[in-house]
Amino acid sequence: MKESKSKALTHARTARQLLVIADREIARCNVGLTSEMLWAAASHAVKAVCVNRGWPHGEYEDLMNAVERLVEESEDDSLYMGFRIAYDGQLFIGSLEEDEVEADIPRVRRLVDKLSKIAEVKG
Repeated sequence: MKESKSKALTHARTARQLLVIADREIARCNVGLTSEMLWAAASHAVKAVCVNRGWPHGEYEDLMNAVERLVEESEDDSLYMGFRIAYDGQLFIGSLEEDEVEADIPRVRRLVDKLSKIAEVKG
C-alpha cells in the first residue's frame, strides 16, 4: 500500500510540475508544447487517483473510464470537461490558437487540484 501511495504522490507532483512548464511555454508562445503539457498534467492527475484506488491506468480508455467513474461518484461534470479540454488540446495541436490554449490552463489546473484532493495526495 505504501508503494501505491508513493506512486500516486509521484503522479500528483508530476502533474503540478507539468502545469508550471505549461505556464512557461505559453509565455513563450509555444502553443503546441503547452497543449502537450496540459494533456500530460491531466493524465498524471487521473493516474494518481487510479493508483490509489487500484484502477487500471495504462491506456487512454482506462483514464477515460476512471474520469467517468469519478464524475458519477462525485456528480461533478467539471472533471469530465477538464479532462476533455486537455485531451482535445493535444489531439488538435497545430489548429488551436494561443488564446484558446491559454484559456485552457486554469481549467486544467482546476482539474488537477480536484483530482489531487480526490486522490488524497499533496503534489
